[in-house]
Amino acid sequence: MADKDLNYNDKSLVSIDIGFVGSEDLTTVMQQLTPMEIILGESLLTPGLQTAVRFHSALHHLNPDTEQPKNLDALKGSTILIQLEKLSLSEFGISPRMIISQPVYRMDRRHLYNNNTEDFTIHACHQTLLDDAATLVSKSWKSTPSSVVSEVLSSCAGAKNLDIQSSMPPRDYIAENIHPFQVVTQQANAALDGNDPSFVHYMTYKIDDGDGTHHFRSLKNLTSQSNIFGNRAFNFQETGSSAGYANPFGITTHSFPCDFDLLTDLLNGVNQNISVIAVNPLKGMISLLGNQTIGCGAGAGVLKSVLSNVGSASQQNAREDQSAKYAQLRQARMSLIDQNRIALRMTVPWNPDLHAGKMIRLELWNKMAINDSNFVPNYGTGDYLIVSMTHNIKYGGYGTTTVDCVSRSIGEGVV
Repeated sequence: MADKDLNYNDKSLVSIDIGFVGSEDLTTVMQQLTPMEIILGESLLTPGLQTAVRFHSALHHLNPDTEQPKNLDALKGSTILIQLEKLSLSEFGISPRMIISQPVYRMDRRHLYNNNTEDFTIHACHQTLLDDAATLVSKSWKSTPSSVVSEVLSSCAGAKNLDIQSSMPPRDYIAENIHPFQVVTQQANAALDGNDPSFVHYMTYKIDDGDGTHHFRSLKNLTSQSNIFGNRAFNFQETGSSAGYANPFGITTHSFPCDFDLLTDLLNGVNQNISVIAVNPLKGMISLLGNQTIGCGAGAGVLKSVLSNVGSASQQNAREDQSAKYAQLRQARMSLIDQNRIALRMTVPWNPDLHAGKMIRLELWNKMAINDSNFVPNYGTGDYLIVSMTHNIKYGGYGTTTVDCVSRSIGEGVV
């Protein structure tokens, strides 16, 4: 079943085609059912995809054959199929179409819109999120974090599309009957890109076939990418041909939630020589690494305590864990992409090629200096990494994409 009752003559509007696959009761449910809003989200901080669709439904509709009312329980566990299309995007070299195919796991916020219509929201997710909840992993490895992640996601979580960056060091690891995504989180906490402990596990929509892709990559690697749109940059103009909804690179609105926060930097160990206490229980040894200030206290700034097998790995028939290396910097690296550290938030016309983990460029030109030969960039111009993003498509075809970004400089690491 599908809902495509609008006449989208304007190529800049987003056409919506929605259907469900499941029980026969869905035939009745889909009658007089109108999608009012679609929200699609990705984030470097979340290993999953979240899709929400708000519907208006005729409350008193009866199936003409059986005279039975709608049974909304039929939506539970069904598969929602969504196709979004904005034809004008192809003129800018941007993918004009996005396909989503996900199982429905939740319905909420059901209430009366008027006496004959009710309003409710259904939520869908990628199948691997459900598989993760239903699966436990109990196994040991002597391998790199990336190898463990690749095996667990494909074999235990059922992931078909993987983007796994190589990492070090090889180490001994035991998954103690925990969920696959928990295994990946523990590997991300220990994985190193050189000396950079900034690996994240996240997902993006695979817009050509409705599936999704699991990524396991470091911030260092992500920020080394070039701009996803080549030389094209997002810009804000008050008037002119670059302003307005038709231009996918024209910014509707933008803000800078956090340019810098020195206090949070100090609390998280950014730009500090962080201290680590490494404890080897086999040898009964305790080592203080990093800043060894002894005055007001042992160490300085953020102090971490970790178990380590340094000095006894060969006796334990194990690989040296190198925990001191990643423990020193992990908190500081991850704090740079916290939600309260977002440097740029902007809303642009709907663009399915925007994804979490991609680099974009923002250009803000000083109005007092613009002429034929002199362009002066304002503060804020630069390259940004998308940390999270949300597509929002309204009934009638008006669609926007809001992205939360941090500066490319976060990939340079911390002291």
